[in-house]
This record gives sequence, C-alpha cells and structure tokens, in this order.
Amino acid sequence: MRWPCCGKPRPVAPAMRRRTAPLARAAMRLGGPDLAIAQMRRACELAPHDPVLQFQFASLLAHQGLHAAALPHFNEAARRSPDDPAVHHLLGLTLQRLGRNGEALLPLRRAHALSPGNDRILEALAESEFHGGHPDDALPCWEQILRLRPDDTGVIQRTAETLNRLGRSAEALDILQQATGRQPGATELWMAMAQTAEDPGDRDAARTAYGSALALRPDWAFPLSGLLALDRARADDVVVGQAERLLARADLPDADRALLGYELGKVLDGRGRYGEAMTSWHVANSARRRMTGAADPQAFMRQAGRLMEATAGAWPLPAGSWPGNDSPRPVFIVGMPRSGTTLTEQILAAHPLAHGCGELPDITLIARSLAHGGSRSAWPEPALDQPDASWETAAQRYLRAATRNAPAAAMRLVDKAPLNFFHLEMIARLFPAAHVVWCRRDPRDIAVSIYGENFSLEERLSTDLGDIGHYINLQTRLMRHWQAHLPLPILELHYETLATDPEPSARRLVEFVGLPQDPACLDFHRSERGVQTPSRWQVKQPIHARSIGRWKNYTFALAPLLQVLDADAYPTAGAATMVQPSTPSA
Repeated sequence: MRWPCCGKPRPVAPAMRRRTAPLARAAMRLGGPDLAIAQMRRACELAPHDPVLQFQFASLLAHQGLHAAALPHFNEAARRSPDDPAVHHLLGLTLQRLGRNGEALLPLRRAHALSPGNDRILEALAESEFHGGHPDDALPCWEQILRLRPDDTGVIQRTAETLNRLGRSAEALDILQQATGRQPGATELWMAMAQTAEDPGDRDAARTAYGSALALRPDWAFPLSGLLALDRARADDVVVGQAERLLARADLPDADRALLGYELGKVLDGRGRYGEAMTSWHVANSARRRMTGAADPQAFMRQAGRLMEATAGAWPLPAGSWPGNDSPRPVFIVGMPRSGTTLTEQILAAHPLAHGCGELPDITLIARSLAHGGSRSAWPEPALDQPDASWETAAQRYLRAATRNAPAAAMRLVDKAPLNFFHLEMIARLFPAAHVVWCRRDPRDIAVSIYGENFSLEERLSTDLGDIGHYINLQTRLMRHWQAHLPLPILELHYETLATDPEPSARRLVEFVGLPQDPACLDFHRSERGVQTPSRWQVKQPIHARSIGRWKNYTFALAPLLQVLDADAYPTAGAATMVQPSTPSA
C-alpha cells in the first residue's frame, strides 16, 4: 500500500502485525487451515518485507501441501535472511517437493554451509544431489549420515543405491549384507540387496534375498514379483500360484496388482500361454492407469510439434556461434524402449576403446535446467537463448557423469538412454562432434514388449496399446525431423538385421563411431559389467533372433495398435543405414 501522493511505503502498525500472526496460529490449532492461511496472507500483505512472517506463511502453505504457493514466500524469506539455515533448508525441501532437485541444490548447499552439523539438512542435500544427477556428490553426504545413523534402513538403502548408480555394486552389496546381518528382520534391506545383486548378474544371490524378504512378509507383492521376473518361464510353480491367488483378491492395492500382473504375464508368455499373458498385462495396465490417470497423446503430439517448429530454423548456427564442447567421445543410442538399445550399447561397450555408461539421466536433467522451469514440457524455447558459457558448463557436467567409471583409454562414451531422442537438438549444441545411433525394430514387437513392462509411473503412454502406437509414430516423426535438420551423423540400426546377421551390422556400428574393429564386440555377453535395465538378463546371452515376430502370438489383441501405426513406423528391412549430416557453419 502507498500514500496517495508519493512513492514511500505506507507504515504498518506493529500491533497489527502482532495481532494477525497469532490469530493465524490460533486458527490452525482449532483445525481451520483456510482461516489460518487467510490470516497469514493478510499479515504478509501488511508487512511484505518482514522475513519472519514470510517464512511462517510459507511454512504454513507447505504444511498444507501447497508447495507452489509457498515457494515465492520462501524465496522472499531467504532473500531477506541469507544467513538463516532453516529458511534455506525449507526452501530446498519445497523445490524438492516440486520435482526441481537441480534448483534445490543452491539453497540446500547454503543451508549445509551455515549448519554443517545438521544431519536433516545433509540428508535433504544428499537427496537433491542424487536426483539432480550428482551421485558422486551425494555419496559423501550419505556416508556421513550413515556414520551418524548406522542402523537407519532408509539411509542404508540410499547409500547402497548411490553406490549402484556409481557402478560400485560390490560395495553396495557389502553394506547391505552387513546391515541385514545386524537387522535380519528388515524386509526393505533384503529387497534392496536382491535388486542390487541383479545388476551385476548374481541371480542366485538375488533369488535368496527375494526369498528372505518374502519369508518375512508372506504375500508381499514386491519380492514375489522379483522372483517371477528373475526366472520367468522357469519360475517356481509355488511362486506362480501364490501370485495368481494374490491377483484374484479384490482388496489387492493397485500398486501390487500392477507389479504382479506385469511379471506374471512374462512367466505365462514364456510358457506359451499367450491369452493368459495378455490378460495379466491388461490387469496390470488397468491398475497402473487407475494410479496415474490416462495418458493424453494429443498433448504429447502438441509438445513434439512445438519442439519441431522451434528447432526447424535453428540450423545451421551462425558462423562463430557454436556452443558446447567439441569432444568426439559421446555416442548417444536412442529410439523406442525395447528396440535393441541395450544390445547395441553392449556391443560397443565390449570394445576395449569404448565405455558403456548405461542410461545416464543427465541429458534430461540438463534440458530441464536450461529450460528454467524444471520440466520437460518447458523445453525448448527458453533454452535456445542460453549464453555459450551455459552450454559449455552443461557439456562439462555431462562429461563428468559419462566418464565417472570410464578407463582413461576410452575413446567413446556410450549413453543408451533411449528417450534422449527428444533432446537431439540440445545434444547437437552440447556436442557437435557426437554420434547418434537410432535403434529401430518392428513396432508390433516393440509395443508388445512395452505393454508387458513395468515402466516408471510417469510413462503414462506405456499402459495402452493405442497410446504406444502414437508414441512410436511420434518418435519416428521426430527422428526424421532430426535427420533433416541436424548436423549430427545418425546411424539407423535395425534390430532384426542385427539379430539375424550380427557380424556385418556390428562391424558397421563400430566403424560408424570411429573405432577399429575388435572381435570382443560380438562376445559382449561374456562381460561382467552390470546392466541396470529390464534387458539385464537377455544381454547375458549371445545374440539371438528368438524375439523377432513375437507379436504374432498376440494378433488377437493388437487392433488398437495396428489402427494407429504410421507406415514409416515399420523400418525397411536391410542393413544399417546412415544419414549424413548437413555441413555445419564454421
């Protein structure tokens, strides 16, 4: 509020401030959050520069789950109280709740610097370091907390998970084995041990740990689904029967129904009981849709259309304005999930001059950071105007993640996060000398495989066969757009050709990324490196063609998919082909 004839702030009577805030606290004690919020909002209007009131109001809003509304008030309190660790701590937690872990790092690092002995602040910082794509920075935080709280099962799990992300699964297993020795009844630790043992391929250790968890909590869907996934067609009939009985229960929570439905479907598929398998997957995906809501393919298409429109005229870049890093080391394997990306990575990773990075999250995290909004939907418009220094910083951040466990001799760093196909324009800016491999496969086989897979909750397009078809179409159109507009070389690699005649395709792949030929590339299944994807057990076998044409077992269910697939979604049979990039500006 201002005086009518000048720009000076109108003074607020301290008595009014003192009266309003206690009224809000009284209202809260009486169970009236709406009245409390109204009173605190009025107090902040009367004293907009009072950091204590801003902090109290923000805390009240956050307590009610109104994190987006709380954020500007926490920001104002932090600006006016730069040395208050509690303010920076809660600001960071609010950003975490909003899924903006990268932005949460600044206030949480500040809070930790102001109060280094506060383990709750340190724990929040460790969470954001991990989910913000900095597991190497998260690890010392978790190790420090673990020394303070050695029997905190949550901290033990987070420490092990961080070690796993860093490729140090043996250390993660050691921590979990010690912890289960001290706490043999901690079911969540047995689950963590089972999942950790799967990554390096220790099937027996994983089976034992899943069994221990299930013995402690009979009818627990989590370890039961793990045992089904571990052995699939060869799963113990007792375990299969237990899963079937659980799925028949009307009171089974949807989260458990989805877990069991996906994995039981794979068991039935492996046993040739295709009708029952599809029924099981229908049950799982229906449960998942009840949990997350249905997808909106049209909104997805609009987002992709905006992306193509925004990037169509961006290339070639003006002379002398190329951002990023000119390292030729990054190789990006993209495509639909279940299109052969893991197999392709394993072939390259077996080369003595290459390093398989797995599915790095960093490209998506960088896109969200550059887009300022913390969400994929905000990309790309806000990012295109970034100064060159931002691109170089982002490129260095990515290289730090990609080289984390790489040998010094590694000339190529292979990232197989398939959904990076959304971000190839950004990748071209970050690494103009990178190589891209586009994995393609019969869309019918892709769709069946996706429909039967337990993907993350945010992947809503994976729970309906028609939606999966739209997803495949969109991916094809987007890749054709990149081929037409970007200067990156893109190798189009067909799974069917690779699986049926592997040597020529593998040689072409190795040549494409600029490495000398090496026979180890076709013996990738002998490697002991861990694989943290649903394909972990398949890639422990030599290349085979058994999955080609698997869709034919499910023709009775594929009408929603076949009705929407574009002609270009079906890759043309033949050898791998490369689209030569246009010549970039100097």
